[in-house]
Amino acid sequence: MARPSVIPKVVADLTEYLNKCQAAFDALPIEAKAPTVPVTSDGKVNVRAIAKAIRLTDNQEKYLYERPALTDLINLVCEGQGVLPIRSRLIQSAADKALKDRLIRQSKAAQESSQAAVEASGALQSALDRVQELSAELEAVKAQNIRLRAQLQSVQYGIYVPVIE
Repeated sequence: MARPSVIPKVVADLTEYLNKCQAAFDALPIEAKAPTVPVTSDGKVNVRAIAKAIRLTDNQEKYLYERPALTDLINLVCEGQGVLPIRSRLIQSAADKALKDRLIRQSKAAQESSQAAVEASGALQSALDRVQELSAELEAVKAQNIRLRAQLQSVQYGIYVPVIE
């Protein structure tokens, strides 16, 4: 014969306990509002303290984490009192991981952009150097062209003048 489930008794005890906590919270003046559910030093609900308050055994304490009906009851009261709910570390860890991944992607993109900018700057400088070389060569060719035209004109007038280069 199977043992009877302890969950209905846990639900009843937990509901009674949470109602008392919420009544105590509601009775506080607005300027003195502070959570009445047990809270850890980092602002999370202290599930172990709740389990002790409703006299659960160590083996039964896991129900407060595993059973959605129990977890939801605790989380509702926590939300109303501004306390981080059960599994908030998991949610925070996932958010932290997503943020870290995003920062890594942005960092890689920034490095790639920086590298591309350095390469583009180098290519631009190389192109500017080549333009300067070609400009100098063009000036030399223009000067030679002027000298050759002058020599050709001299020949047309019947005067031969050698052009020294």
